[in-house]
Amino acid sequence: MLAIILEFTAVGLSLATIALVIQAGATLLLRDRPLAISSRRPSVAVLIPAHDEEEDIEATVHHIKEDLSPGDQLLVIADNCTDATALLAAQAGADVLIRNDRERPGKGFALAAGVRHIAARPPEVVVFIDADCRISPRGIEMLARACNAAKAPVQGLDLMVANPHHPASSRLRLAEFAWRIKNDLRPSGYGRLGLPCHLLGTGMAMPWRLAGPHLFATGHLAEDVLFGLELALTGRPARFFREVRVTSYFPDSQRGQTQQKERWVQGHLGLIVSHVPRLVYRGLQRRDFGLLALAADIAVPPLGMLMLANVLLVSSCLAYMVLADNIVPLGLAALATCLFSFALATAWHVCGRDLIGLNEIKQIPRHIVAVMRSIVRLARGQRTPWIRAERIGRARLPY
Repeated sequence: MLAIILEFTAVGLSLATIALVIQAGATLLLRDRPLAISSRRPSVAVLIPAHDEEEDIEATVHHIKEDLSPGDQLLVIADNCTDATALLAAQAGADVLIRNDRERPGKGFALAAGVRHIAARPPEVVVFIDADCRISPRGIEMLARACNAAKAPVQGLDLMVANPHHPASSRLRLAEFAWRIKNDLRPSGYGRLGLPCHLLGTGMAMPWRLAGPHLFATGHLAEDVLFGLELALTGRPARFFREVRVTSYFPDSQRGQTQQKERWVQGHLGLIVSHVPRLVYRGLQRRDFGLLALAADIAVPPLGMLMLANVLLVSSCLAYMVLADNIVPLGLAALATCLFSFALATAWHVCGRDLIGLNEIKQIPRHIVAVMRSIVRLARGQRTPWIRAERIGRARLPY
């Protein structure tokens, strides 16, 4: 019985890694497939959800206004703010919607309020940018044109980077590498295969007809990915548009990093339970390989969890081989570990050589422990509420 459990666990772990292996292999071996760009620039509304973002909001508004045309809209949703975010956004030239609803906190509800606000003068394309992000030059226009050509949601490259002036920036390089894998290598691999990607919340655009308030009005911990999955289930999956980049810093404080990590891990695990079966069922029903691909991608656990699972499985199978003289579970566990190792090595080769060295590798056990703490809290029923990750003394991005 123990052998059967170990073998099934090894097979399940291999299946959970398949999407990551395919994405890494496609990024390494295939050429990019750029999205088409519309020759006509559609009308645009840019929505910026902001909760206590007085440090960044002026610079963000000024930066985005440079890319807008006459008739475009720029709306800042000052969501449950306790600082001067609304005042500073208005002074910078944005329209401001003040939302005070302590019973329904979170970015999803803020975006729903923003969509309802601009419905009186609807644009052709809605672009979503977080208040602490900087978008590449002409990024708003390019996202709008790509969205208009695709007639579907479009997701730009969303990168979080370590603040180079922060004393713990070397420790955050591991998190930055994981972020590159999740938001660059994986959607790039699917894009080169002609497959859809997930929405990531910032640097994304969608046609107005798809931007219903009901889509956004959720307090889910991974609301950004949830938006994309719901649109994919209605036949409008998102496409990756790497030519546009949005960049932000990781929280500087340890508490902020922990809050952010717990929210992401618990939100991801929740989506595995709630949406993987739906995506597989609908994908098989419609013979839609794109939905199956999204299901396989969501089924990949957080990298720290996946690494720990491989270590524990190989250790258990090795002990079982010694005690029971049965090598089959160890062989299957080795296969799962080889698949994960190939994906990780490929990711390092493609997008991690400038970040990860011996010092960063030493931080891996600490990273795994942090992920496991989130899982233990979730198992005990200690669910993380939707709160903005604490930020202390952030430096502004250079552009």
